[in-house]
Amino acid sequence: MKRTAKIAVIGALLAVSIAQTYAQTPVVVSTLNVALSGFAGGSDSATPVRITNKDLINALNVGGGFDFGKGAKLMTVVPADGGSPSFIVREGGTDTDVSDFFSTDSSGLVSNGKQQYQILILSFSNGEGTDFDVNGFATEHIGTVRGKDTGPLEGQTTGINATVSGTGDVDGTSAVLKGNVNVGGAKGEMH
Repeated sequence: MKRTAKIAVIGALLAVSIAQTYAQTPVVVSTLNVALSGFAGGSDSATPVRITNKDLINALNVGGGFDFGKGAKLMTVVPADGGSPSFIVREGGTDTDVSDFFSTDSSGLVSNGKQQYQILILSFSNGEGTDFDVNGFATEHIGTVRGKDTGPLEGQTTGINATVSGTGDVDGTSAVLKGNVNVGGAKGEMH
């Protein structure tokens, strides 16, 4: 009888341990949209350039050894309980972490409870001659995000609209850039 009780306790502890190992946490997943334009060249030439999501996906394929197709989407993932965003490419049912190629920060946060205003900083580099470091005024919308498995997640970022400018390289040539960085379509998911 004692042996059976010990085995039952050990089995219960293993089950709890395995459940904790596979426990998922709610996150907010949003679509990232980058639309930059400007000029690349030097002191004696200026060629119009642009950097869009399609260009970033192609740059990731070159610099990261990926093989993303036309249906690939850039997304941000933020823990619902707060924290820094990570960056993924979602293609079909597969998410690939590409956070090593992006960085983000902000400064000067001012809030009225439903919106936050700040200077957004976003950087990208594929290590192969396509990169940028832009910043500018951003409006961050705060509200409730819903997801099939998460239910309502209160106090989350539902969208960001930023007008940015900065510098970078397009195909290895120095560039000055301006444009927009937007985050939208926020949904709750379990990760």
